[in-house]
Amino acid sequence: MDKNLRELLELAVGEPPRWVSQDAIRRQAVRRRATQTGFAGLAVVVAAGLTLAFSAGAFRPSAPAADGGHRHAGPPPYYVIQDRQGTSDVTQVRSTATSRVTATVPYPKGMTCGGGNTAFAAAKDSTVFMLCTIWHVKHHGGHGAGKITALDTFVYRFQVTGSGKLSGYSRVKGSELKGVWGYDLAASPDGSQVAVEVIKPGPAKVIYTNSVPEGIFVISTKTGHKVLWSTGPYRAGAVQYADGSAISFARDGSELAVTEDRCHRSRYQANCSGDGWQVRVYHGAEHGGSLEGGQVVLSSDSLSQAFITPDGSALNELSIKYYPHQDAKLTIERVAIATGHAVTIYQTRMGPPPYGILLQIFSADPSGAYLFINASTEKQAQTGWIDHGRLVPLKPVGRSVLGGAW
Repeated sequence: MDKNLRELLELAVGEPPRWVSQDAIRRQAVRRRATQTGFAGLAVVVAAGLTLAFSAGAFRPSAPAADGGHRHAGPPPYYVIQDRQGTSDVTQVRSTATSRVTATVPYPKGMTCGGGNTAFAAAKDSTVFMLCTIWHVKHHGGHGAGKITALDTFVYRFQVTGSGKLSGYSRVKGSELKGVWGYDLAASPDGSQVAVEVIKPGPAKVIYTNSVPEGIFVISTKTGHKVLWSTGPYRAGAVQYADGSAISFARDGSELAVTEDRCHRSRYQANCSGDGWQVRVYHGAEHGGSLEGGQVVLSSDSLSQAFITPDGSALNELSIKYYPHQDAKLTIERVAIATGHAVTIYQTRMGPPPYGILLQIFSADPSGAYLFINASTEKQAQTGWIDHGRLVPLKPVGRSVLGGAW
């Protein structure tokens, strides 16, 4: 109980910053998801009790989110999912119809791969991209003490065949990102570009849970050419880009959409409250620029994640709302960018604070038509795809799930 209380309070206020080790890579998403979903002000209610409930909500049937109204034959036949099995993080290909494992994805020697809800991204032709990292730390004694001595991020890709096996496993050209940790990954629907959000260790050669990212690299998978959308220049006292939680592409990769938090921060660290998130669209994604601009297309206190549809007309948006003495509500909506009109795709109820939901997967297939989700609390969990307002279960479930794509 003491451990849980301490972790929850740290999530609520963002202090003190905690040093991130290699093993903590797979837990980094907890901070990024939890601070977005209503933990601000948590200290007020923690003492009231540590009970938890998770129940299915009143589903409101609606059509799956689609790209431009095109018809689709059905969900992808296979999905990729990573979960913790014993002491290892295992990534597997599974059948959508049966959840049966059809292949296990190997990791390059000496690298840590996946480890976060947005460490995988899918593109057409059943191509899946995956983040992998080389991470070495020199310890000097004491808990959590040490400096990062080697840190490089890479993007790998593979195809899932018609029988659920692997083909074309290789490193993406130009994807070696030296001296940074990549933790958010996106791919354009046609697979011609990937985007990676990265954090660079500060002057002390450490990364904290509230470290400010260096920015987002956009990489051409054909040529290896890369550009940076940077978080600077830093301006003391200004409200600036402080964190991103989801990246997506639209309009043949020419637009980059980012779910982001903006707040007052220092040059290297931020202490945001976790509310006031927004989605911004950056035009000319392949040219790079500054994340201090962009077009605001959605702003919400309850926003957790959102990604743009391939045609750029709408956002698939997931929000979590908390109410005094009532169950929290998780809602997925398709929001038209031009009008703001929202259609509910899925809705479920969760237990009230102090516990919230850990969101480890929220994505769509490359067509943008079929949504894939893993969400969990301390006692209950669900993994599946959304079919006209209901969840079609997939395996595995639980808080051991780290990420995935289809």
